Amino acid sequence: MDPSTVIRRRVDNIRKSDCDPWNYRGLELSNGLLIVLVSHPTMDKAAVALDVTIGSMQDPDEVPGIAHFCEHMLFMGSEKVSILNVSISEYPGENEYDKLILSNGGQYNAYTSGDHTNYHYDINPSQLYESLDVFAQFFIAPLFNSNSTDRELLAVNSEYEGYVADDGWRILQLFKSTSDSKHPHSKFNIGTIETLKLIPKQLNIDVRQLLLKFHQTEYSANRMSLAVVGNQSLDDLQSTVVNIFKDIPNKNLSIQNYPNDPFGEEKRKTICYVLPVNDCRLLKMSWVVPDYRDIYYAEPITYLTYIIGYEGEGSVLSYLKKLGLITHLNVSEGQSSARGFSFFEIVIQLTPEGLERWKEVILHIYQYISMLKQEAPKEWIFQERKTLAAMKFQFDEKDQPLELVQHLASSMRDYPLDECLSGDYEMREFCPDLINDLLDNYLLPSKMRSVCQIFLIAQDFSSITTEKEKWFGTQYKLERLSDKLIQKCETYELNNELQFPQINNFVPTDFHLYYQSQQQNCENEFYRLWFTQDNFYKLPKAFLCFDFRNPLADFDPIHENMNLMYCLLVDESLNESLYLAKKGGLAYDLSPSADGIQLIVCGYNQKLSTLLNKIIDKMINIQINQQQFDTYKELVRQSLQNLQCRVPYEQVDVQYLITEHVWAREELLSCIDGITVHDLELFIPRMLSRFYIEALMYGNLTKEQALDYMTNIQQQFHNKQYYQPLFPTMLVNHRSLILPEGCNYAYKQTNDAHQICAIEIYLQCFEQTLKNNAIMELFCHLVKESCGDQLRTKEQLGYVVFSGYERSDSGNSQGFYITIQSSLKLDYVNLRIETYIDSIREYITTMSDDIYCKQREGYIIKKLEISKSMSEQGILWFNEIVKHQYCFNRSQLQTDIIATLERQDLLKFYDHYIAPNSVHRRKLAVHVVPSPLVAAEIIQEPTTPTPVLTSPSIIASTPMSNGDAKIIRTLQRQQNIISPPITPSTPISKDDGTRIRTLQRQQSIMSPPITPSTPMSKDDGTRIRTLQRQLSITSKTIATPIEKLTVEPVICNLPIAKALDAPMNQTESTNEIMIENIMKNEKQLTLPETVWLENIPKWKSTLSCYPLAQSYANIDLPV
Repeated sequence: MDPSTVIRRRVDNIRKSDCDPWNYRGLELSNGLLIVLVSHPTMDKAAVALDVTIGSMQDPDEVPGIAHFCEHMLFMGSEKVSILNVSISEYPGENEYDKLILSNGGQYNAYTSGDHTNYHYDINPSQLYESLDVFAQFFIAPLFNSNSTDRELLAVNSEYEGYVADDGWRILQLFKSTSDSKHPHSKFNIGTIETLKLIPKQLNIDVRQLLLKFHQTEYSANRMSLAVVGNQSLDDLQSTVVNIFKDIPNKNLSIQNYPNDPFGEEKRKTICYVLPVNDCRLLKMSWVVPDYRDIYYAEPITYLTYIIGYEGEGSVLSYLKKLGLITHLNVSEGQSSARGFSFFEIVIQLTPEGLERWKEVILHIYQYISMLKQEAPKEWIFQERKTLAAMKFQFDEKDQPLELVQHLASSMRDYPLDECLSGDYEMREFCPDLINDLLDNYLLPSKMRSVCQIFLIAQDFSSITTEKEKWFGTQYKLERLSDKLIQKCETYELNNELQFPQINNFVPTDFHLYYQSQQQNCENEFYRLWFTQDNFYKLPKAFLCFDFRNPLADFDPIHENMNLMYCLLVDESLNESLYLAKKGGLAYDLSPSADGIQLIVCGYNQKLSTLLNKIIDKMINIQINQQQFDTYKELVRQSLQNLQCRVPYEQVDVQYLITEHVWAREELLSCIDGITVHDLELFIPRMLSRFYIEALMYGNLTKEQALDYMTNIQQQFHNKQYYQPLFPTMLVNHRSLILPEGCNYAYKQTNDAHQICAIEIYLQCFEQTLKNNAIMELFCHLVKESCGDQLRTKEQLGYVVFSGYERSDSGNSQGFYITIQSSLKLDYVNLRIETYIDSIREYITTMSDDIYCKQREGYIIKKLEISKSMSEQGILWFNEIVKHQYCFNRSQLQTDIIATLERQDLLKFYDHYIAPNSVHRRKLAVHVVPSPLVAAEIIQEPTTPTPVLTSPSIIASTPMSNGDAKIIRTLQRQQNIISPPITPSTPISKDDGTRIRTLQRQQSIMSPPITPSTPMSKDDGTRIRTLQRQLSITSKTIATPIEKLTVEPVICNLPIAKALDAPMNQTESTNEIMIENIMKNEKQLTLPETVWLENIPKWKSTLSCYPLAQSYANIDLPV
């Protein structure tokens, strides 16, 4: 076909930053598909995303969840023959796509939101074209095989089960369910066995045919947008991409525009009292506002989100904090906005007193809105924000290619093609009329739909929340707001203490770069400084990290709590004065660590010294008032209490068991109430009187500036008579315990929210050295794919299944793990995991030489990927410093070793450390099970009961707890008390870097859930997701999917899917016989007797420790 007839439009003038070396091209094909190509010859990772502007709001009313189910099923094979001359000629297998992506160092995932479905992956650039051909068939000729459909339905239901007790999902669905039932916004989007199997069967609906129909009638090229990143030239990319994707049919479907009012008059002016799972108190106010995407360059909504969300002096947040009514306030466009309608939302975290006086909180919010109505919109605020947006666009750090293509594909149709990169930053036109229209016609109290989400478990609202939401069983009570309150909101007098934001003096003006390639290490009795100047990213930014080491920080549970409270209170004391610094492109994080306190400061280097000085000054001179102390002590107590309500697989904590010195959650919780202001005031000088700093400074700085920073810090502490040298014996890191050879330990923890369970099998192996790490990583890479394919896809043990290596933060030990979240009995799941582990040797042995070499090469390429941002690189180096290993070129050294590893090296490793019959094996299994309270009272009971997934005999039992819950030391500032249901589901990472997990403290309290096809794995790479604390409201995640092997292990496939067709009244004994018969056909494993751990401190005292991690010889930072 003539290319001129295939390409309708070509755009070569896509606006990009002057600092951006990548090349871009936009295309519109004759079938309506929009494409953006991204190219650079040094790109070490290719990435692809295709977005369909259709989602769950297009589900047929009688079959909720079909859009999400369709997304799952597109991964399960296609029928069309390849159009490229590649090794794969057709793609009928369930895991053909998986094989190609995962064996070539890639990852993949997808999500379904209300009006979008997004498919994305990355891969080694050399395999880009082959992968595109496989990927395109999703949208041309998917199979929707009936066998795959039955099994993947179990995965969808398992995914739903994992969200049932999650407050973020519960509240979002309640928000939808209490909307206008005739509006698509009200739909349930995940899907269950009930909605996708039983109800369709009753209605004589063939779900497979419905999937085919949905794909045929809703998926059209003119609704799709494609983004591709590669190291090939733009012309080469264009030729291949056009050739492959031109065959997606164009059905000339319109882009769906939804009705503009999801509430309807009936649902306005209502308050909804809600009983949550977690212990928290929130107030949420929501208004329906117009969808302004067609005039994105005016941004009237973001003008108001900025002003009402302002946190400096004179803000409504500052005022309500002074009254002791709230702790946090977040303003945003609504989480479930779609084309045709949008929401304006204010979410407030209340204090106990604020809960009693919630009406007063609402009145003060309207006082502030009334002030905005009294004065004309301020053009200087628009111009200042325009300057900041232009600055961010010019100097923003690069995303990972996968993140870039996801965003490009999903937003491409919101902007002109030449502004696909800049559209988020465009602010060309100040439109005061639109702002006034919002204030006068949409944010009036009479237009308000106030969903008052007040969370207080088993207390105030447990007695009045008599209604239950259909899908998640959330208890609530919906009633009308009183006319008196509405009238008072409209006539409330102005408050002189509420003011407009101030001019931002933190906006930088100096962006010049240093090009001296300087590097400096400096050490004395007070600190050790690591400095290197950036000459790679070439941005006017710097990244500073400080590790203030003092073991007093976790001397006992009281000190650990006080250390956390100190960090929180310093941050709170700085918030008002440094809020504009955050808006001006600076960021900081002060957080407790096991060995003291860590401070990270980053952003534009011109103003960095001012920010750093203010933080250090507040650390030294903080004045604690009783009200602030009481507020944050309660937040810490709440957070510790809520750890028992996390998703079960996130609660698994092997490190608590194998680390020499760790405090249990119960110990921390038991002493929090006894801590007083006086105690904290005594703790601070003791903490600051003697410590040692390890510092990293990296970026657009000179060595003279770096040394000045350290000198100023030292001087500020000395002026207060703080900061004596730390005694050498106080510099020792925590150590890992050595499990005895041949052990088979198990430990039970309980969960207070979820009916489902989780298990992690951890096999401790050896110390962390370069060679040990290389063997461990390559082994995990080889088996990770088969683990997901067998245990998740084939056996359907659970939606969350992943494997990898787990390393101690101290740098001592490491081991191999498999984690599964399941509704099945954990003894049964444990046995299935062991059966799989027993098959690994055969899998590695029978793998062809070609596949082995390809897998090894794929992992090497992945391991050598260059960090895409300065902050990402900085965190990797800082992890080396915190662990005292200083191996700054670790990736290169380890890949040199990996390249020499042969199959026999891995078999030797497996036989000694992993094989079930090895006498040297050291096993520790952690079981997370529902507490007796959860078992007795099902907190999420749908109106129409959802049928049991599998036979009752293998549903999880509820043993008594003897366990300690996992400790999260770095509690987030906003606590994410309603866990943000941003998906792909993101388990706590166990990578080989110590992630800075507290750099998300200013994210949205509730973020939009988008339903993924596969859970995010515990990434075994060192991918650090950079600082997000003061950046985007919705954090970005990269999903590492469940992986599937190219050669499958010889394990029987349990016919769990057949339970879908089993009678609902099948007895437990009958099902037990069924499972027993299945297991008789399996190889019987002989495992050591399980020893259940109870008295953990006593047990730990019997174990010896690994030696401290050793530093590496060459410890200079690269220049």
